[in-house]
Amino acid sequence: MRIGVGTTVWAKGAQSGHLDGIGVYTREIWKSLLHCAESQEQEFHFTPFAFGRDMPTLACGRPQVIADHYSAYALRAAAIGPSRSISAAIGDQVDLFHATDHHIPQLKGVPVVANVMDLIPMIHPEWASSTLRRTKNWLFSKTIRSADHLITISEFSKRDLIEHLSIAPERISVTPLGVGAEYFEETPAAQRHQTLAELGLKPGFFLFVGTLQPRKNLQRVIDAHRLLPATLRKEHPLIIVGRTGWKSDELLESLRQLETRGEGRRFEYLPGTTVRALLQSAAALVFPSLYEGFGLPVVEAFASRCPVITSSTTSLPEVAGDAALLVDPTQADAIAAAMLELLEQPEQAARRVDLGQQRAVDYSWEACARRTLDVYRRIGGR
Repeated sequence: MRIGVGTTVWAKGAQSGHLDGIGVYTREIWKSLLHCAESQEQEFHFTPFAFGRDMPTLACGRPQVIADHYSAYALRAAAIGPSRSISAAIGDQVDLFHATDHHIPQLKGVPVVANVMDLIPMIHPEWASSTLRRTKNWLFSKTIRSADHLITISEFSKRDLIEHLSIAPERISVTPLGVGAEYFEETPAAQRHQTLAELGLKPGFFLFVGTLQPRKNLQRVIDAHRLLPATLRKEHPLIIVGRTGWKSDELLESLRQLETRGEGRRFEYLPGTTVRALLQSAAALVFPSLYEGFGLPVVEAFASRCPVITSSTTSLPEVAGDAALLVDPTQADAIAAAMLELLEQPEQAARRVDLGQQRAVDYSWEACARRTLDVYRRIGGR
């Protein structure tokens, strides 16, 4: 079976030097699909495609360009239907198209499987840019409905698709995300100590990893940390790793004050090896996000043997199970109480670390790829 794979977000991330969650998903699922197809001796051939100009060469090769601008293409397709010429050009090469990101082509005569990670722009427009939001949401919902089958990353996100877009359950498959094998590898103690020394840190800090944006709820993490006794705030500072997102002006001021008090540090970017060393040195990852379709940082922390505090809402309880401390993300005092519990009850923290690593083993890119291949067989077989 010949599979076309959408790689737009991966390609743009490679161009900018910053690969976001969807870009990482596309890269990892590509590698795992190739490996699974070979190990199962299945006849699958994969060809990368993308929207945009001057596509870079990726690990999958240089993507073929579908159209220069996705927005213009999608609006035209929504208004008058699939482009015959684009459909024919892609149809000559593939039997099925997998849109791994939100750049979903409408194709005549070619089944389309589309990934929809979550419906945040539609359900919570206050967390997204207001520019042309109504038009964008209309176009987003129309392109989602145009796909022959949808893949999402949690049962929670599947319920959202059913409830908010009236998608039939049989048109949706759940393929949980995977965690990279490197997160299970223990960083040598000497290397870990050197990394912390270079950053001016000592083990036992609280760690937040994520983009600075309202949905990630960092302000309440800062507020919770401020509720801890002064001696604990100094001994267990709050370390933030995340680039600046939208609606973050007030948050940046809170971070400046945190650093002025000597109770925390913020790093806009750190390499993956450094982040893994931090996870293996932290008292806990504090991740009380207000909405997640999956919440991959939780599983990455589990694999790194880092205790986790996360939200009791959206997909996070489904992913974390009983391995994390679950809190109401809207209550700073609940987040602070969880921080104190992990510090004061090291035996319980160690128990959750063991449970977390066991849980992380179940989330692999290989398992995600196997489920994806099953979708290809089912939809392509029609």
